[in-house]
Amino acid sequence: MSDSLRQAWGRGDTTLQVLPEALERLAAELFGGAMVTAVETLSGGLANTNLRLDLDQAPGRVVLRLAQRDPDGLAREAALLALAARNGIPAAPLLHVETDARRLGAPFLVLGFVEGEMLETALAGADDSTVADLGYAVGELLAGVHAIPFETAGFLDADLGVAEPVVMGGEGLQAFAATMVRNPLVAERLGGARVARLTALLEAQSGRLDGWRGGACLAHCDANGSNILVAHTGTHWRVAALLDWEFAFAGSPFFDLGNTIRPPVGDNPLWLAGIEAGYRTSGGVLPADWPELGRLADLTSWLDFASRTQATPALVADCRAMIDRLAGAA
Repeated sequence: MSDSLRQAWGRGDTTLQVLPEALERLAAELFGGAMVTAVETLSGGLANTNLRLDLDQAPGRVVLRLAQRDPDGLAREAALLALAARNGIPAAPLLHVETDARRLGAPFLVLGFVEGEMLETALAGADDSTVADLGYAVGELLAGVHAIPFETAGFLDADLGVAEPVVMGGEGLQAFAATMVRNPLVAERLGGARVARLTALLEAQSGRLDGWRGGACLAHCDANGSNILVAHTGTHWRVAALLDWEFAFAGSPFFDLGNTIRPPVGDNPLWLAGIEAGYRTSGGVLPADWPELGRLADLTSWLDFASRTQATPALVADCRAMIDRLAGAA
């Protein structure tokens, strides 16, 4: 397993190239004749293209987010950013949305640029105090996200209604896994022995998710170290923004909790204690075995990664390693 997980995966899709004159026209139209003085491709995304544009006048810097993976989901992502803003969840300000691909080759959002560093960068080599402080900030963040309720679990439409209900708990996890391992690409990448171990794990452990009695809530589903920006205030760390809302849906908190406790940082008890303290202090409710439930829920992500046609060898290797890590404890 790679030491930093996501950093080593690489992109599965080619970064979109946008003509400089198209960027100039866009900036001038949206920001009162502003000129683009610099363009930088931002790291972190595995499929979509994110460009930082420096402008010669206010707002100074913006991010152009070009939707490659799910162009039809861009309106939903814009609605989720607006929902986050209404609920005080730190996220990049939404400045413009365009669902038509003709102007730049893909639908896009224009977002306000948020100063901060990626959580995974802040955690690299951090001392114990910093790890605990960052964990507390992430716990506060997730408690705010999960405080937004939905009547039922499922995938959201552009109006943030549940367009496709899904079954949560152990039954839902087992059904999803069964569907995924029937995918020939997943079966080939994981191998028969690993699929058998995974099946045994889910038969033995997935029912633990049924003990959660909380209702459906907003789940970001991609709250990893490259999508959380943090900043230091001089006395403590805070979350500056939670980025990339394309996978958010109405579900359970364990999808996000499992994402944030992936190795290597998820093996640090100070990180776990920090998340729990921040979450509970902010009004969130957690069962005692939340890390185990989070890791079970996070299996959905690893199976989804393994199904992607453009998954890189490094990503596939980490899918195998994470399933082996969890299935070994069944």
